[in-house]
Amino acid sequence: MNSESDITPTYRSKTNEDHYQLMIESITDYALFLIDPDGYILTWNTGARQIKGYEAEEIIGKHFSTFYTPEDIARDYPATELTEAKAKGKYEDEGWRVRKDGTVFFANVIIMPVYNEAKEHIGFSKITRDLSEKKKAEDDLYKAFEELKESEERFRYLIEGVTDYAIFMLDPAGNVATWNEGAKRMKGYESHEIIGKYFAKFYNKESIRSGFPEYELQKAKTDGRFEDEGWRYRKDGSAFWANTVLTAIYNHNKHLIGYSKITRDLTEKKKLEQQLFQINEELRESEERSRLLIDSVKDYAILMLNTEGIIMSWNVGAERIKGYKASEIIGRHFSTFYGREAIQSGFPQYELKKAREDGHFEDEGWRLRKDGTAFWANVVITPIFNAENRLLGFAKVTRDLTERRRNEELMLKNSELLKLNNELDNFVYSASHDLKSPIINLEGLLSALEEDMGTTESEKHQQLLTMMRGSIVTLKHVIADLADIVKLKHVKEKPEKVKLLDLLEDVKEGLREKITSSQAEILVDRLEFESLEYTRTNLRSILYNLVSNAIKYAHPQRKPVVILTTSLTPKGERVLSVADNGLGIAPEQKGKIFSMFKRAHDHVEGSGIGLYLVQKILNNSGDRITVESEEGKGSVFRVYFK
Repeated sequence: MNSESDITPTYRSKTNEDHYQLMIESITDYALFLIDPDGYILTWNTGARQIKGYEAEEIIGKHFSTFYTPEDIARDYPATELTEAKAKGKYEDEGWRVRKDGTVFFANVIIMPVYNEAKEHIGFSKITRDLSEKKKAEDDLYKAFEELKESEERFRYLIEGVTDYAIFMLDPAGNVATWNEGAKRMKGYESHEIIGKYFAKFYNKESIRSGFPEYELQKAKTDGRFEDEGWRYRKDGSAFWANTVLTAIYNHNKHLIGYSKITRDLTEKKKLEQQLFQINEELRESEERSRLLIDSVKDYAILMLNTEGIIMSWNVGAERIKGYKASEIIGRHFSTFYGREAIQSGFPQYELKKAREDGHFEDEGWRLRKDGTAFWANVVITPIFNAENRLLGFAKVTRDLTERRRNEELMLKNSELLKLNNELDNFVYSASHDLKSPIINLEGLLSALEEDMGTTESEKHQQLLTMMRGSIVTLKHVIADLADIVKLKHVKEKPEKVKLLDLLEDVKEGLREKITSSQAEILVDRLEFESLEYTRTNLRSILYNLVSNAIKYAHPQRKPVVILTTSLTPKGERVLSVADNGLGIAPEQKGKIFSMFKRAHDHVEGSGIGLYLVQKILNNSGDRITVESEEGKGSVFRVYFK
């Protein structure tokens, strides 16, 4: 087996071009074809025939909107796809498409603009896969096709077999050099009657006198192509309305070697087919057209392996996904992309063996890039045989599915977290509900105990009884807070315009006993806004808990003062601030106070649920809360509403 350095550039180019064409003709699970800039179909592969049901002669020359549903056609969706593909370099979509027999199938479609070496837009490559059986699964599969024919024979059959178009060559002076069956049928001349004659024979006298044929040649030479519609004349003198496309043809040295001329008779179909088959590039070898198609695909690594697994071709998508340039990887074994364990177990060789035995091999697993990073890949390997059923090599298509796998893992984790969260909510609900009856029983039992003890015994144990009553009250508050947390998730109220001063009065009424016993002052400083569009119940819960905490955590040496202010930030956020002169919060406690059952001061009676409830309400509405505090001086809680 020759090394890479033993292969001359000329031989390698020919070999690679052969491989490109053979790969296209070998793929049956993908419809791979080229369309012109206006959406008319130029080529058709076996995969397209199998997926869509049309033979090549039935569909080439027709608009690709043939495959779309009436609804998509009505909203001009095919044209939108071409516009998006040209503007962004690629357009990918999944949706319903229509086969020849009228049945629909769910398809993944990738459309990419194709440019020639002069960077002129010459059409689009279109890849379609039938996802009806494995909808939304991105497993890209190519199947074996027929052996590549010599490009000269392919083009000869293509040109000579066309009867609806007159396709012929002119030499640089404008004399007819070739003549196809379509030209004979359309214009009436036999090849021996017209070859060597100046092409102005098809024009009327006025056009010839005005120099229009020469003008066409000059425009084609200057601009690369010339298109026109007008009256042309047959051998018998009759006129027909023709669409003509004249394209300048250059050799590799950029010397003009002639013109291609394509003429279509639109007399019977004038105005019915506005967009016609156009050719605006040099007549190339079929290998070159295949290379343009493969190289334009950037989301798939498409490469050719020889029978031993040595890489023989490399496209742009392979370079983008795997990181190697063609010069770095061609001639190396494809096991380069596999991990050490896979290589030691002989997995690459197993893939080739299974592909040959079963007609194809598909797998998903980790592969390695040039820089050593791993990516999750979908790999399809298809054996390529010639007409004598001799194995020529393998087509290998790889797609990077790392992002999809990462999303699947995240979805699984989210599902587990959601399940855990639901179980926690169910537990909290059950606990808050089931504990109410025992608390009521405890209150009743405590009252019965006091009655049985009598006045003398009750007074003797008054401190203990008071502590027991306090514990029951605290437990009732904890249960009520837990119930509020569960209720917060399930109860949905519509936002309304809430006046803050009215809401503050409502909160003060609910805290009257605390305010009176502590002699707290509740003050309003400045209000840059006086109302909020918010759920009233949730806004009351936020304000109630902040004011209640400010009173609860008062400094023992001064009466509590709580100050309410509102302000607007430069970003347009509305800020509700509640400041106090209480105990303050230690720096190490600031990150914990919004967690359930966490309190900054254990000696102060409380459930540790209030701030957690505030945080959860704000998280649900997309808002936030911050705290600034200094031990011994007080705290400022700021709630930011969008």
